[in-house]
Amino acid sequence: MRSYTDLPRAVRLTIFLVVALFALSAIVLLVFRVARSGALPGTTIAGVDVGGLESEELRRLLRDVQDQRAKDELKVSPNDDDAVVTTTGEEMGYRIDVVASARSILERGRQGNPIAALADHLTSTFGTVTVEPIDRFDDEYFEAWLEDNAGELSTQPFAGGVEFDGSDVTPLYPTTGTVLTESELVTKSLSATRVAGDDLITVSTEDAEPPTTDADVDDLVATAETLVSGPVTLTRPNGNLTISPRELGAVAEVDVVEDGNDTRLELRLRPAALQRRVGGRAAQLETEPQDATFRLSGAAVEVVRSIEGFEFAPDQAARQILEVASKSNRTAVLKGQTVEPDFTTKDAKSLNITEQVSTFTTAHNCCEPRVTNIHVIADMVDGVVVEPGESFSLNDFVGPRTAANGFVGAPAIRDGEFVEEIGGGISQFATTFFNAIYFGGYDLLEYQAHSYYISRYPMGREATISSPAPDLAFLNDSDAGIYIDTSYTDTSITVTFYGNVRGEVESLTGEPHNFKKPERECRVNRDLGKREVVVVQTGYEGFDVEVTRIFPSGAEEEFFTRYQSGPTIVERRKC
Repeated sequence: MRSYTDLPRAVRLTIFLVVALFALSAIVLLVFRVARSGALPGTTIAGVDVGGLESEELRRLLRDVQDQRAKDELKVSPNDDDAVVTTTGEEMGYRIDVVASARSILERGRQGNPIAALADHLTSTFGTVTVEPIDRFDDEYFEAWLEDNAGELSTQPFAGGVEFDGSDVTPLYPTTGTVLTESELVTKSLSATRVAGDDLITVSTEDAEPPTTDADVDDLVATAETLVSGPVTLTRPNGNLTISPRELGAVAEVDVVEDGNDTRLELRLRPAALQRRVGGRAAQLETEPQDATFRLSGAAVEVVRSIEGFEFAPDQAARQILEVASKSNRTAVLKGQTVEPDFTTKDAKSLNITEQVSTFTTAHNCCEPRVTNIHVIADMVDGVVVEPGESFSLNDFVGPRTAANGFVGAPAIRDGEFVEEIGGGISQFATTFFNAIYFGGYDLLEYQAHSYYISRYPMGREATISSPAPDLAFLNDSDAGIYIDTSYTDTSITVTFYGNVRGEVESLTGEPHNFKKPERECRVNRDLGKREVVVVQTGYEGFDVEVTRIFPSGAEEEFFTRYQSGPTIVERRKC
């Protein structure tokens, strides 16, 4: 191989000049790269000089260019058609890839190819480097725009269908549509958006063939004729729902179903239209769910099973009607929505209410107004279920004692005196209820004894109640539910708790002590004679008493009651 020194002088000179030129170019390129940061001087994008701008500044400018272009008005019209849709690039989904466009600007003069990089630097020195933004239409936005404006710019192909007139069915055969050439629309719209100012573009159209055939419509007609060939009857235990052929046709519509590459026509009933047509009649077949309850059988408690409710479901009914209409008898049991009760048979059985836990009875005189109130509150509480861990407040459950709720005026004790008020006398029920709680062994959360001892109630084991206080409340601290049964006669009231026996509760009542004589109170009554005296209220002696509740475990609970003395109240002409 010949050495460099063996080459002719002219060849050696040429090689030297080439090497020197490359070296000089490299030096010049290095100097340019060091001296120039950001976009090359003289660089423009979208007609804007961006020389020297760094990445963040370029991205900000490109976003401004996108906003400006996207707001320009654009008119789109099909060839040979007067239809025009006015829009903007923003509505069509115009986007500039800000990051990629900024990168393409900053790469000019910094390419891996030194010749191309040097050429960019020389061009920017003596001329202009023009870079176009990388832009496009967002596919999702563009397709949505096409769909929104299809009615103005295109005639979509018609897949076919049927029309109903009573039991008559008319076929509607497929027709060809005319649509814009989408690729041309994209190209022209993108070009127009890049140029400032309003533009009008015309786009050629092309035929769009329907995805179905006349034979598909003929098959659909046969199905439609079967649908309206007679009434459809759907039955329930409490009645029937019959839909006439005219109603069937009025709620029917045709669905174009795409299944892969296949398209078919299907008949369906519109649930909303079906609801409007037959919803009122269908509602008469609906039933409310019934909660499980308890029934007494001697000393035992039985669960009365819950019953599911039924609700008309137009979606389900629409599908069922189509199926039933294709059968010979055109009758079936109406399907619908099952409505579960709030308290099911399973819930009731899980409470383990099996036997009588406690019962208590108190007596009263017959036929007084207070008896009406006792019976009203007893009826309200009868059948209440208190679940394990649940508390029960008599005031919260019964609510205000008002005439509207069935209560009447009767004697009551308020502020130490006998008065008449709506709901008076229900403390007899409270006392009876208290003792059922007491002997059931349940935790008494809140109670208050009467201010004065009343002989018809057990000493130290009684309770009063008023609204909003005092209240009578207890906690079911057992592992079984409680079913409360109330019953009454003209002269007695009984409260019985059923649940699961934990053992017998015993009670000991101590001797009354700490007696307090009644005071005497005089009131002026000017209508009385000079020596006349009227006893308004006979006094009551006060005393203390303790009652002990003894649980099956041997544990004891003390109840202390202090009965106040009640004053003897007399009236005189002068006290």
